[in-house]
Amino acid sequence: MSTLAKRPKVRKPRAWAFPQPDEFALANGLQVMLFHRPGQHVVSAGLSLDLPLAAEPDALEGVATLMARTLDAGTSAHPGTAFQDAVEDCGAAFEASVGYSSTHVYVDVPRSHLGAAIALMADAVASPTLADADVDRERALHLAEISQQLANSPQRAAHVFRRAILQRRYRASRLRGGEAATVEKVTGADVRAFHASYVGPVGATLVVVGDLDDAVPGLVEDAFGSWSNPGQQFAEHEYPQPRQRHLYLVDRPGSVQADVRLGHFTIDRADPGWADFQIAVHALGGAFLSRLNRVLREEKGFTYGVRLVNAPLRDGGFTYVQGSFRTEVVAEAVSLLPGLLDVRSAPFTADEVEQARQYLVGVQPLQYATAAGVCNAMMTLLSAGLGPAYVDALRAGFQRVTPESATDVASVLLPPERMTLVVVGDAASLAGPLAEAGWDVRVLDEGEWI
Repeated sequence: MSTLAKRPKVRKPRAWAFPQPDEFALANGLQVMLFHRPGQHVVSAGLSLDLPLAAEPDALEGVATLMARTLDAGTSAHPGTAFQDAVEDCGAAFEASVGYSSTHVYVDVPRSHLGAAIALMADAVASPTLADADVDRERALHLAEISQQLANSPQRAAHVFRRAILQRRYRASRLRGGEAATVEKVTGADVRAFHASYVGPVGATLVVVGDLDDAVPGLVEDAFGSWSNPGQQFAEHEYPQPRQRHLYLVDRPGSVQADVRLGHFTIDRADPGWADFQIAVHALGGAFLSRLNRVLREEKGFTYGVRLVNAPLRDGGFTYVQGSFRTEVVAEAVSLLPGLLDVRSAPFTADEVEQARQYLVGVQPLQYATAAGVCNAMMTLLSAGLGPAYVDALRAGFQRVTPESATDVASVLLPPERMTLVVVGDAASLAGPLAEAGWDVRVLDEGEWI
């Protein structure tokens, strides 16, 4: 008789659903969502401000980023470094960031110090000092970051592609943190004026996730109940539109590899075809043995990896191939991409759709297994104008996808012949081969914007 232990039986996964919150509102207009997750003793709290980057004055783009970065540099109750000392004293981590559709403030803290951390979060958003010296320091750091980003080939490709695919009049076509020409003009007075104009409780949502008890609503009321901004203004959300097809080659002299972006304007999470499109994108370029990676990495050896990426906005979005290739194979790789993306000629198979479905459905419980996972997901949904019921609805949508429906959506949204191309690499080596392959690219100098 074998002494080897018998393998355990593989059982079907248990039923799972995204947690639903207890919701209430404070008298000042702040919406609150409490997600009780037993056993999660590190609590994640996020404050979503309905403050899109479209609120920034054109000449001062970057002011929202500088505001977010100086929220923890001192408040009326905790001047100077006293605020950060107080955050450390309660074992918390504080962070603030801006997105094209909203501004977020986060605190992660042990449950035993939640009251103190929530109070500090309220202090930071309601009465930050935003001193000139702090803004000056963050501006200098941010300008250095912008320079570093644009010197990085993959990030340069991402920035140019965004400008190439979205009409320039929209804020979403430009760098999230602002560009050097506008950031360098932002003063402390500008940051304080922006905060006074747009940061307030109306339209904001506080999300708290963790092992919560009945005292938490009172902690929230104590911290945020007195927050007010009678002069709070509101900015309209953008509805970006695409540009016509463009083909750009950004010169990076001497580079031995090139970064490629090839894509098209597509849809956002609220679109009825989102579940079908997610399945399609995963099958084309989301898995290691997806169509793109199987051919360009495994068969051709052109790259370490290539992906198809969805970048949904609050309204609309864009989807693009992302990869780095050796200079000598760029023209061939780029010429292969339209055929690999042409699902009209090669429809999805039942096996491709099922593998994508199993992954996207199966990964959800892992994505949302922690308090931080639930909080981050909810903040993303709020930025998109969606609620907590969306995750379960999306999973149900995945179950309805068929090879035919995925093929139909992808064939409309990813027309190979109409895609915008951006290549960042050595123009002297690439311009000729790309032209010979039928890609009539416009060459941009390394420091040239479009």
